[in-house]
Amino acid sequence: MGSALDTIASFPTAIWTVLLGVVLVYWLAAMLGLVDIDALDVDGDLGEFVDLSGKLMALGLGGVPFSIVISLFVLVGWVVSGLAGQYLLAWLPDLLRYVAGMVVLIASAAVALPATAMALRPMRGLFVTHNALSNVALVGSSCRVLTLEVTEQFGRAEVATGGAGINIRVRADTPNPLTKGSPAVIVDYDAGGAIYTIVAIDDS
Repeated sequence: MGSALDTIASFPTAIWTVLLGVVLVYWLAAMLGLVDIDALDVDGDLGEFVDLSGKLMALGLGGVPFSIVISLFVLVGWVVSGLAGQYLLAWLPDLLRYVAGMVVLIASAAVALPATAMALRPMRGLFVTHNALSNVALVGSSCRVLTLEVTEQFGRAEVATGGAGINIRVRADTPNPLTKGSPAVIVDYDAGGAIYTIVAIDDS
């Protein structure tokens, strides 16, 4: 066990370990409703977004939220680097270990790219955008807040459809009483950002 801990805390796996820690904190915050699953998605002008999307698609990494892409990439890189550190680098003298460690760092990233693309392939169907549902037709529908708060920059809600609910990005003027589980109604839709504006429903 000590040897394994030494490996994940030593170069080059330590770099992946730090990144994996950041990813785990992000997903913990997402499960608690503190951040949006789209929080890691790149914002910018349309040209930059299209260019990035094209590059990701070319690498086989498109079609799913960027947060999932980066999470799988870091996890695969960490595993590959850890195995290499445990079974290859541990037997080398110090100076040669650092030189070989640079090679392992680059190689683990190179291996993680196609491995992540393969792992993402069966997931793409889960993130297909259904335009008939996820558009202005939802304005006027009721929904239930999924995050701990809804502000002008952050929020998620679910619209009941009789089957699997539709998870949507929402915004609301602050201050407001919206919190996790609060009922609300959709009053507007921003087609540019695919974001809905909601207001609280008075249950009294």
